[in-house]
Amino acid sequence: MESAYDVIVVGGGHAGAEAAVAAARAIGSGARVALVTSSVETIGQMSCNPAIGGVAKGTVVREIDALGGIMGRAIDRATIQFRMLNRGKGPAVWAPRAQADRGLYRRAVRSLLEEHPGVSLVQGTVRQLLFAPGDPAVRGVETMEGRRFSARAVVITTGTFLRGRIHIGTDTALAGGRAGEQSTTHLAEQLAAVGLTVERFKTGTPPRIDGRSVDYSALERQESELADFDYRWSALDTARPAPLEQLACWIAFADTPTKQIVADHINESAMYGGAIGARGPRYCPSIEDKIVRFPDAERHQLFLEPEGLDTHELYVNGLSTSLPAKVQIEMLRSVRGLEQVEMTRAGYAIEYDYYPPTQLHPWLEVRAIDGLFLAGQINGTTGYEEAGGQGVLAGLNAGLRARDRAPLVLGRESSYIGVLVDDLVTRGVDEPYRLFTSRSEFRLTVRQDNALHRLAPIGLAQGIYTDAERAGIDARASEYDRLWQVARETSARPDLVERLVTAAGGLPLHHAVRVVELAKRNGVALEDVLTAVGVTESFSRDELTTVDLEIKYSGYFEKERFAANRLARMAELPLPADAPYERMKTLSMESRQKLAARRPQTIAQASSIPGVSPADLQNLVLEIERLRQPQAALASDSALASDAALTE
Repeated sequence: MESAYDVIVVGGGHAGAEAAVAAARAIGSGARVALVTSSVETIGQMSCNPAIGGVAKGTVVREIDALGGIMGRAIDRATIQFRMLNRGKGPAVWAPRAQADRGLYRRAVRSLLEEHPGVSLVQGTVRQLLFAPGDPAVRGVETMEGRRFSARAVVITTGTFLRGRIHIGTDTALAGGRAGEQSTTHLAEQLAAVGLTVERFKTGTPPRIDGRSVDYSALERQESELADFDYRWSALDTARPAPLEQLACWIAFADTPTKQIVADHINESAMYGGAIGARGPRYCPSIEDKIVRFPDAERHQLFLEPEGLDTHELYVNGLSTSLPAKVQIEMLRSVRGLEQVEMTRAGYAIEYDYYPPTQLHPWLEVRAIDGLFLAGQINGTTGYEEAGGQGVLAGLNAGLRARDRAPLVLGRESSYIGVLVDDLVTRGVDEPYRLFTSRSEFRLTVRQDNALHRLAPIGLAQGIYTDAERAGIDARASEYDRLWQVARETSARPDLVERLVTAAGGLPLHHAVRVVELAKRNGVALEDVLTAVGVTESFSRDELTTVDLEIKYSGYFEKERFAANRLARMAELPLPADAPYERMKTLSMESRQKLAARRPQTIAQASSIPGVSPADLQNLVLEIERLRQPQAALASDSALASDAALTE
């Protein structure tokens, strides 16, 4: 063996980077972790959209950070456009999303890896895993160059590279993990040979265009909101890098001319022309899927998003395609504002191997192979954030295995990462898995603003933080407790808060109340109340947001916990064979379709269907109860009628 490591991570994408750091943190002083990748230059590469966060995904980034990961730190160093999504729905479900400078983000990830003690970077393509004769435990890896490294645990995070195949139209197909990079076949063949079940998924990417050829006067401008929020993704990073120059995004629309071009050439698409048989992500459809599935839609929204500060290239979000390149150019130029556009890179679809995640333990270790962990798209997921969340958990557990410690399992009530992994290992996937808030039954208590409060106790118990990080966590906890104390003990006199109450449309106060009581009102922010009553003590925006939400939504939090407990008790509730799932509007469209197709006999069976979320299960219980109430009333009326007939 050339070198001995505690943990080896295969792959340098978002899952791999997080796994390497997490493993080193879990092992602690003297850790030896190797990240083996085919190119150290592409570590942290954003293969698709150069953006981090979004609905549910933004919360995952904060959770990765709270567990010592680097995604939040990297995007803080690379943000060139920031938006807070869901602002019209209230702060409890706000979702941060940042557009990144693609090059700066990649360099930030590599820098953060190289700064971390115990992590080494090794360039090479892994040919095979190493096993001792007759031993079902992994012992290391061998690269295509013949280099052999031993390890007590191995984490595979190869993304779309296992037997990846790129398609542009029906006539152009080439092996590749992404454009310009070779796929991996030897490792894929070995994993199949050792007995792992393997299946295929597909994903895609849109074309890129030269921003200098765009007529921006015909587009809608979307400014960054970073200055409005002074938002920082990382709660543990004491460096707090200065914000970069912020760029605008632009909104365009693919309407009738574009739709007609796609329809005319649909058989030339790799997906619809028969070149690809694998299933793609339902919630990130290609433009071909949109035209076929939503024929009555008048237009489809496109976002032109900047790739970086040092380039004019734009990412055309919403136009993912596997049509031939010449058709892509025609399609782009049919969009208002893009009549003279130049395409810098064609979009493409890619097929790749994944391993159904029901083959994994809840700590992401392969059930049949001791010491082997899988994380990222190899488990059938899609998205940088989903990959990073799995990488953190797999890396932590690989490090714990190297120290002969018990594995860490994150519960659904603790995090979106816990929801993600539980969904994967218990239900599996029948399409590339993407996180949504609807997948969690605790989405009001598991928020982006309180990730550190939720997960720091777990990290402290595992000993993964530096001294400076522990001090920061203690300071945040003290500030949180102090803010609650001030809110409970400070009085708000009517004359001091009259203007604030009136502006919120509330009833005036007739006597003084505690700040915590006044802050329960909708439209009355805790920070504004504290200012109005003369509290001069300074509190961070994160803590003000968290305490304000906990004051306002305390009743909802209790309802969430009650509903989850009730669902557990009703697992064996029988479901009618003729239940009208299509008419159950409280369920998501996906759940309605899958329940109607599968016709489960009980709530427990319904919960095992991929895509039927815990929130939908709760609503399903209510829908079934509504169905039974008229039947119960009818049965009661019939019984009364029979009694009356007998008495006559």
